Amino acid sequence: MPHITSNDQTDLKVAILGAAGGIGQSLSLLVKTQLGHLAGVSEDKNVKLALFDVNKDAVNGVGTDLSHIDTDVEVSMHNPSEGDGINSALKGADIVVIPAGVPRKPGMTRDDLFNINAKIITSLTDSIMENCDLSRVVVLLISNPVNSLVPVMVNRLNQKVNHKNTGIEKRVFGVTNLDLVRASTFLKENATDNIKGLPFVPVIGGHSGETIIPLFSQNEHAKSVPQDKLAPLVHRVQYGGDEVVKAKNGAGSATLSMAHAGFMCVVRFAKLFLGVDSKFNGTYYISLKDFNNAPIAKNAETLLPLVNNVPYFAVPMDITLEGVQSLDADIINRMNLTERKELLPVCLEQLEKNIAKGLEFSA
Repeated sequence: MPHITSNDQTDLKVAILGAAGGIGQSLSLLVKTQLGHLAGVSEDKNVKLALFDVNKDAVNGVGTDLSHIDTDVEVSMHNPSEGDGINSALKGADIVVIPAGVPRKPGMTRDDLFNINAKIITSLTDSIMENCDLSRVVVLLISNPVNSLVPVMVNRLNQKVNHKNTGIEKRVFGVTNLDLVRASTFLKENATDNIKGLPFVPVIGGHSGETIIPLFSQNEHAKSVPQDKLAPLVHRVQYGGDEVVKAKNGAGSATLSMAHAGFMCVVRFAKLFLGVDSKFNGTYYISLKDFNNAPIAKNAETLLPLVNNVPYFAVPMDITLEGVQSLDADIINRMNLTERKELLPVCLEQLEKNIAKGLEFSA
């Protein structure tokens, strides 16, 4: 059984695994400087930020640098060769964010990353099982390919220990928020009507290429986009990561925008743990079935046949401290003809392969 630890020394602990990488550094900076303000942390609350990375010098440097910033978030640094390593980083963690892994390089697909990153995620999953309270912790998985790695993690959790009473499978979330961020940003750039603020565009499916389905039909401002520009707009959302990789000319991938998108997810979950919110609606890539092979939440049973019974999918959902509570299954019925007949079948065909790869690895 996992070693359960109580979170009696702090009111919120965020652990970032892979904190010295491109996403991890920027994400850590945002948590240190902005979380208190955006999550509504009161003066009587304590917040800890635990940074873990296999690169000892890098994570110690990042942590020391961040510790000089004048906010109340307490920073600690952890690596495999000093102290208790990842164990001390994870003990008492409420939110575990995982950007760890090998980044994409020019010409590299998300599938190319799979074997290396799947081994990393498997190891981190074992550490989470050993050190975290599985009836409480929330895991936000950023590492790519998300479509395959979330199944790797959930299947590993299901296999290694009997967690049927912890509900952990309802609190493992693949972070697809960057797709929503891009869709909103690109729509505002291309709409000809006057948009105040950023328009919300639902994005469902998965988190790579054509598994990403931006539903521009469900935002009224998309009507002002010339018809011949809608398909290129969908493609740009689907392959926004390639645009960044090309622009950086091999020097990196989408780290800053991903850190922002991931951080906004951390804020929403932090509000739950701090008691600021009791529930929120967000879009994540999750298992549609629990460890008893039952629908994961309300409306999952309705959603499954609409998506060819793929066991993992991203849709808007209501989330509490207990995890996902209900899914917006009707979003499939609200798709327009092009989205339902052209985008959805391609998404599902590719998702099936991505998920099968993850389940095969963790079999």
